[in-house]
Amino acid sequence: MKTRLRFAPVLAFGLLAGCGSEPAPAPEPVVAAPDAQARAQAAMKDFSERLRGRLREAMTRDGAPAAVDFCQLEAPRIAEQVMAEHGVRLGRVAVPGRNRNPGNVAEGWLQELAVSFQAAVDTGGAPEAQVAVLRESVPPGVELRMARGIRVEAACLMCHGDNIAPEIAARLAEHYPQDRATGFREGDLRGLIWSEVPTNPETTP
Repeated sequence: MKTRLRFAPVLAFGLLAGCGSEPAPAPEPVVAAPDAQARAQAAMKDFSERLRGRLREAMTRDGAPAAVDFCQLEAPRIAEQVMAEHGVRLGRVAVPGRNRNPGNVAEGWLQELAVSFQAAVDTGGAPEAQVAVLRESVPPGVELRMARGIRVEAACLMCHGDNIAPEIAARLAEHYPQDRATGFREGDLRGLIWSEVPTNPETTP
């Protein structure tokens, strides 16, 4: 069954895109968000800010190649912390065929959204402006699903562009021998950050 998508304006927040952060989208009218949407939004914002801040600390301390190690080891731990604190499920996925981590392949509803977001970007839309809030056709036990596009910023090209430094390329080959997440350009859609709010927070892993 095809998932029905409902797009809604939400409060602007920064997202981690590889190693950089997104500019805020154009201001939109603020709409009072139901509790589930507010929770999903807050969790995504919290995850992005923590990830961005700790990544910068790691790179300042250990150099640019440390970004590869950090994203492999620490990003999942940060996600687990945020999920536990906000009572949601949360993660990131790559655009189809451009994943680095095999665990970040978009499937099901996320794949459908990734294709939809990419089509919008291909016709001139901004990656960070692609937002979906789904309340219908969600599985039992889920109150709401939300996702937002991740934009490739200039800093992301250090690990995701065409001209990657040899020491970073070596680290990528070590951790991700099947890497498909290079060759991006600034302004591309890198992937999606998503959150899923269960009807009963106690069931959140």
